[in-house]
Parts: sequence; structure tokens; C-alpha cells
Amino acid sequence: MSINIKVLNSFAFLALFSLSAYAEMEMNTVETVTIVGSQEDVAGSATVLSNEDLAKLVDTDIHKILSAVPGVYVRTEDGYGLRPNISIRGTAPDRSGKVTLMEDGVLIAPAPYTSASAYYFPTTGRIHAVEVLKGPAAITQGPSTIGGAINMISTPIPEANGGFVTQEMGSDGLSRTHMTLGFNAEKMSGMVEVHEHSADGFDSIANVGGDTGFDKSDVLAKLRYTSGAHELTLKLLDVDEMSNQTYVGLTQSSFDRNPRQRYGMTKYDVMNNDGDQTSLTYVGDFEGFKVTATTWSNDYHRDWFKVDKANSTKAHGVEDGIDEVIAAANAGDANAQAILDGSLAVTVKLKHNNRFYTNEGTQFNISKDIGNHSLLVGYRDMEDSESRLQSYECTDQTSLGGLTPLVSCSTGYTGSNNRLRTTTATSWFVQDTFTMGDLAITVGHRSEEFDKVEMRWDDGVPTRTMPNSSYPKYSSGDYSTTGVGATYDMNENLKLVAGFHQGMSPVFGGNAEEADNLELGFRYNKDVTALEVMYFSSDYANLVGECKNSSGGDCEAGDTFDGGEVDVSGLEVKASTLIEGVNGVSYPLALTWANISSEFQSSFDSDYFGTVATGDDVPYLPNSQLAAVAGFVTDTGLSGDIRIAKYGSTCSTAQCDEFENIESFTFVDLSLRQVLTDKVTIYTVVENVSDDADIVARAPKNGARSQKPRSVKVGFTINF
Repeated sequence: MSINIKVLNSFAFLALFSLSAYAEMEMNTVETVTIVGSQEDVAGSATVLSNEDLAKLVDTDIHKILSAVPGVYVRTEDGYGLRPNISIRGTAPDRSGKVTLMEDGVLIAPAPYTSASAYYFPTTGRIHAVEVLKGPAAITQGPSTIGGAINMISTPIPEANGGFVTQEMGSDGLSRTHMTLGFNAEKMSGMVEVHEHSADGFDSIANVGGDTGFDKSDVLAKLRYTSGAHELTLKLLDVDEMSNQTYVGLTQSSFDRNPRQRYGMTKYDVMNNDGDQTSLTYVGDFEGFKVTATTWSNDYHRDWFKVDKANSTKAHGVEDGIDEVIAAANAGDANAQAILDGSLAVTVKLKHNNRFYTNEGTQFNISKDIGNHSLLVGYRDMEDSESRLQSYECTDQTSLGGLTPLVSCSTGYTGSNNRLRTTTATSWFVQDTFTMGDLAITVGHRSEEFDKVEMRWDDGVPTRTMPNSSYPKYSSGDYSTTGVGATYDMNENLKLVAGFHQGMSPVFGGNAEEADNLELGFRYNKDVTALEVMYFSSDYANLVGECKNSSGGDCEAGDTFDGGEVDVSGLEVKASTLIEGVNGVSYPLALTWANISSEFQSSFDSDYFGTVATGDDVPYLPNSQLAAVAGFVTDTGLSGDIRIAKYGSTCSTAQCDEFENIESFTFVDLSLRQVLTDKVTIYTVVENVSDDADIVARAPKNGARSQKPRSVKVGFTINF
């Protein structure tokens, strides 16, 4: 791990000065990680999913957790949520690259400006709470401000000495262990957290067998020094993962035959990644204003070794790319299907998508109330990078479906396989909420400046002594976004909400994606009943697509493509209530619903978007979203919940040809919990109760993917 020493010294000086100067102030613990605050007063749409919410169905898949937030859409890939694809209000879902993702208020994408694709995502099983911010208030969080921001809150340091142990076992060799141990003295407090999660996987591999599961480990430590109204918190995180996951989906005929059997050629596919994160956060309340300042350093490495060319010699009249082989098989090419099934001998080429990321910087926020004005000012200075050193290995698939041992079949290490991209970025924002009786108006402005450089080498080996003559290449951006939101209290229960903001998502080497965003709605709260209804629209001046291995397309990963003007709009509803029954039983109910429409405003052909006609829908935006959770709670400690979630139909391309449509699908989950003592709780969860195997995605690589099958897990938690 590495922290900028100059910045660290500055923080140490600031902390020591503040702690000594205000040591006699009354103790006032200051929360350091939230971005939403009171969701009832936000001039925009905001949702806070508390630890109690997350515990109901013991979710470890962020896709399922976010089903409780209207307007947030997901594209499932591996069934476990290891590498999420999240869209907020119509942003492109690929690897959540158009959503600002944070943990404890710090950007967590491996390289948020250079390569925002979230191949790393915080392990959901250890996350304490989740905040989702949409609308004009989201401009305080960047760089991507069109859809919104998601902040994962890590396990807090306990208020007293102690901890807990959670142990889970389940279907397909599932095992999860989550442990914390903390202490809290007068001035010093801290904790250590361990989260181990593994499974054998629910897919089989045709002809050759093999593991399709994962093994993921997180170790987190926090240490905090508190004096008066001042805190200094050091956070250290180490992550490791090995997952036998593949990019290769199934042709329609293969899916119809067995939706949960992978092709034999994917046996060697595996993701290995590791990383460490360090942050130092100072929080101080100076009676007149509050300061939050953080310096951080994130290093992350991943090597996703996976099938790239399913027929590298172009034998049997079939093209080589895995996309092309699947497309040909769907079109009726018997040889292409036979190659995938393993009954034709071909050479399979696999690629080490081997990349190293850095993300480090400093940020601070200052807030102050002046009369009827509440001011918030923030600044961030950071640098991130992505380095690629990618090579190839090959295996021969025999006519009986077997695979020979892997051998190096090309050096690689040229062109985009041997490159370094770096971005330096500064941003600042100012936001003022001023209140005039029942009316509160929030005005915000954000500025983003970034300079990008790309280098490539032609060594052919993993060294960098022969620069490509066309490099370095430079690009820069200087963008400002402005927003205004308002809330009006009609009465003590009903609040009207309206807002407008200009959103932006940076693009490496191309024009930033920009959109004008509007929302109108209301919030109603009375006793135990809450209702929020929001209409939104996003008017894209230019929708930008970035070619990724996860997105497919006839393009080189990292290239960007303009999609022209696009209109996106929708209606979002979330509601909850609590029904008091008899004999000490109560019934909590929650509902989220959204519909969405999206249209390209021009016709064009693109290597990324394909053939697009005016009026076509944007891919991977389902036309509706519904999630309902109904539960019961007894005074004997027994409780349970049922969740029904349904996503409307969509397509994997704008043209939506045959084998590109994704019909609506539903999943039903059940949970049951029993509090045995004030320290011991047992639980069981059943996911996908009906064991549906609907197609939930046709990406990456054009192939169909199914829901995770019915699975059962049981567990217990012991607090001490």
C-alpha cells in the first residue's frame, strides 16, 4: 500500500493542531461516510438501504439489493454479482462505468477517469448499508453525474468492545464466513473484519468438467483516534479473488437444451484479482463549520484469462471470434454449433486480460450554515491509471471435445495489449440550500478538469523500451455542470420535489457524454407509511458507447463511439407501510416500481451500436421494473420475508434482431429468521424459489445467460 507522504504529513499536522486546540470540546462523534444524510430533505431522489434492510434476505448480490431502488436497472452476468452491471435512469450498464461508485465516500472503480469499468466492486456481504443518490443533488458526487451515485458504507467501528461471527452454508458448495472484532476506548477505537465467500458454482462444463465457482476474501482494518469533535480514521483493506467465470454465453439451441452448461472450451477461463486500499480520513466540527478530508490510495490487479478466439485458424468455414461463432451458430451454421459443442477439432485461443490499476488522491468537503443558507463546498485532486500487459495461450480442442494442455501461442504485448493510460483530474463543487419558510431551494455547480495521456509499445515482450511511433496521445476535458432543485412542504406530510441538472460522464480520448436531466415528484410520509413518486427525463446531447470485452461489438476495447441524441424518461414509485396485526405480529410491506422509455433520435451504423434506426430503444433498459417485499415480525423473535421482483423485456442491441431479445423475467426469494437469544440468530434463505431459467442477459459475447437456479442457504450469527 502507498499513501502520498506529502499529503499524509499535511493531514497529520492538521489533525494534531485540531485535536490539541479543541481537546476540551464536548465529545461529538461525527459520521464520516454518508453522502445522502436525511433522504427526506434531499432536493432529488435518494434511497438509503439500512443494515436492517440488507439483513432481511441476507443478500450478497448487489443486483438484488438494488431491486429495492426504482430507476436502478441491472444486467446479471455470473449469478453472484461479482462484477455488477448497473444503470441508473438509462445510463449504459456495462460494468457500471456510467455510475459514480464509492465506498465510504471514496471512488472505488479501479480507475474512475481512465477506465471506469467496475471489474472491482466491494464485496457486498461485508457492506453495512447502501446509499443511492439521483437527480440534481448528485452533482456533489462525480465524475459521472447523469444518472447518479451509489455509496457503499462499510462496517462501522463498534460502540463497545465486541464483534460478531456469521457462518453460512448452502447449495453448490456455498460457504460464507463473516467476522468482526472491535474495541472502543476513550480516545482510541478500532476493528478487524474478515469476509470469506466461496462456492463451487451452479454451471457444469460440457465434455471436460471443471469448477465454475469462486473464492473471494476480504480483510479490513480500521483505527480511529477521537478527541472532542475531531476524528482521524485509518482504513486498510486487502482483497483477493479467484473465480472460474467465463465471458462465453450460449447459443439459443444450447440454452434450450441445458441453460446451465458451459461449453467445454471455457474450462480454462478464470479471473484472478487482488488489491489493497488505504485511506486516512479527518473529520472535524469547529462549531461554525464541519470539515471532512480524505487521502487515499487504491491498487488493483486483475487477470481475466478467457476464450478470445473459438476457432483461431478459421477452420470449417467459420470465423474465429467467439462473438462471430455464436452468431453464426444462431443463424443456423451447423459447423459453428459443432465447434461450440466440441465435436469439431479446432484451435482455441485464450487471452490474458491482464491489467494493473491505480487510483489515489485527496478530497475535502466543508459545510457551514449561515442564516437560512446551508453551504457545502468540495474539492478533489486525484490521479488514476490503467496498464495492460496482455498475452495469449492456446489449446487444441479434439473432435471428442477434449482439450490439450495450454501453450503460449503468440507473444502479444503490442498495440493495445501493451499500453499505459493515465489521467490526472481535479474537480470542485459548491452547493447552497436556502430555506424560505416551506420552500427550500438547492443550487449546485460542479467543475471537472482532466488531462489524459496514452502510451503504447511495440516490444512484443513484457518490456517497454520500443514506443509506438504514434504515441503518446493526449486529450483533455474541462466541463461544468449546474443543477437546481427545490422542495416545498405542502403540509407536515406532503413534500413536492422538482429539479434540473446538467449531467456529464467523462470519456477517455473522446467527447464527454452530456445530458440535461429533469425530475418532478412528491414525497408523502405519515406515521409508518411512506410514498415517493418521481418523473424523470434525460435528454442526451450525445450518448457515448465504450467498447469493452463485456459489451461485445466489432471494435477494439477502449475505443469510443458516438450514439447521437437520445431521449430517456420514466416514472419511479417507492412505497412502504407497516400493518399492525394481533398477538404481537406486524407486517412490513415495501414496493418499488418504475417504467422507462428510451429512443435514439437518429439513424446510423456503428461498429459498437450496430444498425440503429430513429426511434429504436436503447439496449439493456427494461421497459418496467417491479419489486415487492412482504414480511412478518413476531414478538417471539421469528420473522420472515418474501421478495418478488420482475424486470420487463429489453434487447441486447438497438436493432433487436432474432436471438437479441430478452423477455421479461421474475425471481422470488424467501427468508426466515429466528432470534434465539439477544446474541444468537439463525436464518435460512431460498433464492429463485420457482427455479426459473429465463434468459437474463445476452452479453458478454452475444451468448444467452440464465438466472441463478434455486438455491438454499442456512446460517447463524453470534454477537459477543
